[in-house]
Amino acid sequence: MKRLIPLILITFLAFSCSNDDDSYYHDYHLEYIGAVDANVPSEFVFGRTYRIEVTIELPNSCYFYYNQYDYFYEGTSRLIYPIAHVDDGVSCTEDIREVTFPIPVQALQQETYTFKFYQGQDSSGQDTFFTIDVPVVN
Repeated sequence: MKRLIPLILITFLAFSCSNDDDSYYHDYHLEYIGAVDANVPSEFVFGRTYRIEVTIELPNSCYFYYNQYDYFYEGTSRLIYPIAHVDDGVSCTEDIREVTFPIPVQALQQETYTFKFYQGQDSSGQDTFFTIDVPVVN
């Protein structure tokens, strides 16, 4: 009997984990989405931590934001690329909405921070940004 119980349990788990229900699974991709605004302090005090508020615009109901972004260091600059989850193969409605999310930043350099917020690509495929400089004080 002791050997039968694990066998029944394994069989039950194998069949209960079936992914035949397609209503929960769908294709999607991730894509960079342009920032439309950012709320940044006028200055940083060295050593303190701040929250930058970034606003993005989701163009339709197939776009979702799950607090994902790429944050790249480039010298004293910080490049910020918000990432949207986009559902594929489903019908979308025109539901333009703005989402604001925080990015924590600790002022650990003495030089001015240059924040470059991704806005999209130009006609030649080059990334475009809007830029905000934040000086650091002691």
